[in-house]
Amino acid sequence: MRPMQLVSRLTAGAGLCALLLWPCVARTADEAQLKAAIVYNILLFVEWPPGLLASQGDKLVLCVSAGSAVNSAFRALDGRELRGARVEIHRLTGEGAAPVCQAVFVEAADAGRLAAAVRSQQAAGALLLSDDPASSADTTAIVLHRVGTRIAFDVNLRPVRQAGVSLSSKLLRLARTVSG
Repeated sequence: MRPMQLVSRLTAGAGLCALLLWPCVARTADEAQLKAAIVYNILLFVEWPPGLLASQGDKLVLCVSAGSAVNSAFRALDGRELRGARVEIHRLTGEGAAPVCQAVFVEAADAGRLAAAVRSQQAAGALLLSDDPASSADTTAIVLHRVGTRIAFDVNLRPVRQAGVSLSSKLLRLARTVSG
């Protein structure tokens, strides 16, 4: 690993730790922006299959439910660099042809409406993330939870493996629980 990559990963790791440990009182911090930042930092610790991002034109497509309250917060990530790839945010509507996504974030309020689109993305190998505590451990790899004044996350390894990716041990140590 090149020294700049190591520094970049260490900086990202410190940033993820700070986000997860920082109290996020609803009145002082926008929860949607915090969730978007946490998802972005989680994706920094995903090991994508060799050549996947290059085959996608050096972009990582993150799909977010179109009607979601967090959609505008995720839009701020559009165009940002993530491990040598450019993040592209696409809206997942559940209608018509869905984009090819490497990662999908589904807000709890949209889980039922987008169930078919999410199943399709999961079958195509997308890494699924959600803030729905009732989401299936068989399909959702990472679930964000509000714990008091913080946002924590749980990891389900079975869907991580199904997506053909692996997660950094640093990320797994930060998870509230790791199963599967």
